[in-house]
Amino acid sequence: MRTIASFNTNVKLLLLRSFIVCLYTGIYGILFNLYILSLGYGADFLGLVLASNVLASSVMSIPAGILCDRYDKRALMIISGALSTLSAIPLYLLSSQYALLLFSVAGGAFVSISSVALTPMLAENARKEESVHVFSANASISWISSVIGSALGGILPGMWGPFTGLNAGGLRLTLLSSALLLAIGSILMLLVKESGYATRIRCGSFSLKSLRPSADVVRFTVTSLTFGAASGMIVPYFNVYFVKALQAGVLEVGLVSAAAGAVMLAGFIITPYLTSKIGKVRSAALSKVFAAPFVMLIALSQSFLLAAAAYVAYVFFINMAGPATTSFQMEQIKPGEQGLALGMMMTGNYIAVSVSTYLSGLLIASENYLIPFVGTCIFYVLTAFLLYHYFKDAEKPQLAKSIMQRIITP
Repeated sequence: MRTIASFNTNVKLLLLRSFIVCLYTGIYGILFNLYILSLGYGADFLGLVLASNVLASSVMSIPAGILCDRYDKRALMIISGALSTLSAIPLYLLSSQYALLLFSVAGGAFVSISSVALTPMLAENARKEESVHVFSANASISWISSVIGSALGGILPGMWGPFTGLNAGGLRLTLLSSALLLAIGSILMLLVKESGYATRIRCGSFSLKSLRPSADVVRFTVTSLTFGAASGMIVPYFNVYFVKALQAGVLEVGLVSAAAGAVMLAGFIITPYLTSKIGKVRSAALSKVFAAPFVMLIALSQSFLLAAAAYVAYVFFINMAGPATTSFQMEQIKPGEQGLALGMMMTGNYIAVSVSTYLSGLLIASENYLIPFVGTCIFYVLTAFLLYHYFKDAEKPQLAKSIMQRIITP
């Protein structure tokens, strides 16, 4: 809390916005699937709605990045937040297939703009020496808020029960009321001051030449692809593996997930101190290397308790360096192409996750869990190798300066 108190007003407002928007995300994540099913649709249509939302976000990521590089990010976040709110309301009021698909696509596209704009805005408004702390705080706050939102998603429909019944009506009212959080997030952006922002590219005509990414952007996109491939292979299926392969109960899986969430939060807190010792690149690479053996331990274990302990350790290592990676990316990428870079990285990650999730689903359907686990390890190690290979020399001057300061300072 002392660290957050030292942030400037803009950063505090952006963190507060993250908290409020992630409350909505938590409620949505718990209830939206159930809401679609309560309307009488099957799992096949639900999958189509969810896939269309992700596809829209993926397709919009690069255009969103271009917009963020050329125009005021604050204004874009206000507008996209307002449009996200307006697309959420009919999504929860209407029940026809076409309306659900249309507004799900619209919501995915508008949210993509805010998602791309947030990271460079945090970087621009934070001092360089506190950037890792800022991104760690944002990750921690977002996670805590999502958990609270998930809990509210479980409680609020029951509160509407006396008026609507515990079916589509209660779910609809909860989702509609939660859309107010998106509106509040947009209103908060009105309080963010424009001073201190990085210089934006302002040009009268659009040129494809201006979209040519730098070498660093291409490298970060490649590592986003490989990391996305790893994330999609087994991460979406951990609960299936625990229940089907290790015969765990739903309660046991829930307790393990809660424990993993707690250690993940601890990892976010530790990250700034780790990066101050060994640097952001080495922190990001080592965390992925350390996570890989625990993935294999989960795959080879016949004991749920051992697999659960390995899962908690895996979650700790694979998430702890996320804020450091984001901070390093913003330091390396020029302000004028940060939006494009984030758009390319998000698109690459979305595509890799989608493909690897689909392929792993085919294997897991035939009860072949080993190949997805092995593939996950391979891509984690490959990502670590590429990060270190591409950027191992980028932090040497900074680390040397930091070490000298610690030696000189009594």
